[in-house]
Amino acid sequence: MRGIEAALKVLTSDVTGPFASEALRKLADHEGMKASDISLASSLVYIVMRRKELWEKIAGRFLTRGEKLPPQVMMSILVGTGGLLELRRFSGGVLVNGILDTLKRTKSLARYASLVNAVLRKITESGEELMRRYREAKTIEDKAVYSGVPLWTLPAWGRTWTKQELSELFALMNQPSYASLRVAPGKREELLTLLEASGIRAQPSDITDSLRLNESILPAKVPGYSEGLFTVQSEGSILAASLVRKFYEGGKVLDMCSGRGVKSAQILQECEGSSVECWEISERRIKSAEAELSRLGLSERAVLRAGDAVNLTTEGEAPSFVVLDAPCSCSGTWTRKPESKWRLDWQKLDSLSALQKKLLGHAVKVCKPGGYVLYITCSLLKPENENVVAEVLAANPECAEVSNLIDWDSRFCRRGKPYGAYIWPVNSWLDGFYCSLILRRK
Repeated sequence: MRGIEAALKVLTSDVTGPFASEALRKLADHEGMKASDISLASSLVYIVMRRKELWEKIAGRFLTRGEKLPPQVMMSILVGTGGLLELRRFSGGVLVNGILDTLKRTKSLARYASLVNAVLRKITESGEELMRRYREAKTIEDKAVYSGVPLWTLPAWGRTWTKQELSELFALMNQPSYASLRVAPGKREELLTLLEASGIRAQPSDITDSLRLNESILPAKVPGYSEGLFTVQSEGSILAASLVRKFYEGGKVLDMCSGRGVKSAQILQECEGSSVECWEISERRIKSAEAELSRLGLSERAVLRAGDAVNLTTEGEAPSFVVLDAPCSCSGTWTRKPESKWRLDWQKLDSLSALQKKLLGHAVKVCKPGGYVLYITCSLLKPENENVVAEVLAANPECAEVSNLIDWDSRFCRRGKPYGAYIWPVNSWLDGFYCSLILRRK
């Protein structure tokens, strides 16, 4: 299966199905795709997902108002529009011909090939100018469209940040996303030697102890991965989890929504003598966490339990430190994982906020008196952050927020309003995060 056809198949699949990256990986394995085709398909999927509304607005200039097109045809136009305007190392003519050939091979869609060809020809002629207008736009709405921020979310952004802050933030969302490697303790020189020998250039971060790459990678293909020398993890995630080390005073740590175990592993590596109990609702992620902790040689210090974190209770002693990396809109990571934003709507955002309040309320109840709860999201929206913390604190008078949470450089840190702090995505390795630390008084 060719890359263009694979991209169209992934992009027109059910939005409630697997994320685009997972769907593409499964498709590539099933069809036995070549590496070059996988790379092209991945690039096209990312380009469309990152700025979907921008491509819709540009392509819409050349479509008859109110014209109803089958989803596959409309997505063919968006793939062509985004590819023509952003792919720099692939022939525009080859891209258009590949899209038209894919349409012609489907009997019910073949009649739309001439329309798609006409629209993409106009994009070739005028698309760059239309894109420039959005790039240089002054309104927050047009800045959002150019930066790939769904327009319906603007009220939530406006309740969180000033217009000046939003202009800065939306501009930062136009940066590419690159991989950063959290290095196992004492293994930096060994890893650097392996990377250099394989032709992978890495540089030390000026924010964390991680290494920065100027590319995205498939971890298992990088030397040192199977030996447990590194974990791919954004610097924002590393900074958030490092707050455990800053305040940890001993005892068990509970990772309430542990995912695939990345933060759990960091805590075990950074907090000497610690043990971690991991809760995760997804059986698939539990298996991934088991594999991750085993790869890093940390399995003996961790207990993994599958179940809904709202209802689970801890085994044995109460945790002295609870980490809640709550499910959220992922708005701080939309540049890295753009497909997540198109699954959202107001109802979903409200349900996430309600879930976050339940989870945080449960976290402070299971925490040992005198212990800490670290609330984390990869969201930059106040309804998922300060508002959640405020409601839980009001309902639990035995709890108080720790005010001296952050001593990071102000260039990548913003104070919450009024609770917690934000990690600001100022570079290609630093995703946006929110953190608040709560003390459960004795």
